[in-house]
Amino acid sequence: MKKINKILKMEKEQRLMLILKYTIIINFLVAVTKFVLAISIPSLWFSVNAGFGFVLIISRLWTLKSYRKIRKIKNKQNQLIEEYKIYLKNGAMLILLGIMYFGVSSYMYFYGTNTYMHEYITYLVALMAFYSIGTAIYGIIKYKRNKNPLIKSIKLTNFANALTHIVLTQVTLLDTFEKNYNSRMINGYTGIAVSLIIILVGLYMILGMQKQIKAKL
Repeated sequence: MKKINKILKMEKEQRLMLILKYTIIINFLVAVTKFVLAISIPSLWFSVNAGFGFVLIISRLWTLKSYRKIRKIKNKQNQLIEEYKIYLKNGAMLILLGIMYFGVSSYMYFYGTNTYMHEYITYLVALMAFYSIGTAIYGIIKYKRNKNPLIKSIKLTNFANALTHIVLTQVTLLDTFEKNYNSRMINGYTGIAVSLIIILVGLYMILGMQKQIKAKL
């Protein structure tokens, strides 16, 4: 009961960071599941998505660790500067991941994914996708008015992760139930489109935040 009261008394940012701490565990289990599937199927596409997930987990852990250090800074302006630095680094990370995702999606367009699996695995992948998309939408709606750079970076990285889950679900569904040449093209186009969106999100984070920095500092 004391723990619940302590959580309720926390600021919104503190509660979000606490939630982030627990969601990292779930995201880690999802990424491990993808990695296991990548080995057992085997599948290059699952390997790529598992790697993408692990990178985002590392990013969230780093953000969480940085948040604890930033809270110890008494000067609000210096605190804000450090938050901006983390936000910009997350933006740069998304651009890099988007470029890598573009390369893999282009490969998928020309050579396909060869992701053949049992139907129950397809349903498991769809379940993971719904969780990721639901979490991303919830974060965007609940904290849409919050301008804190750390929270905004978490929302946008979650959004990017959700997009990759949509592609992964499409790939598994089409490869399982509709194995033909058109499936390869559709999967490739969707993957390329998502990679471009991720790159644009990263650019938005960097270019948009530079304007805010000039306005506030």
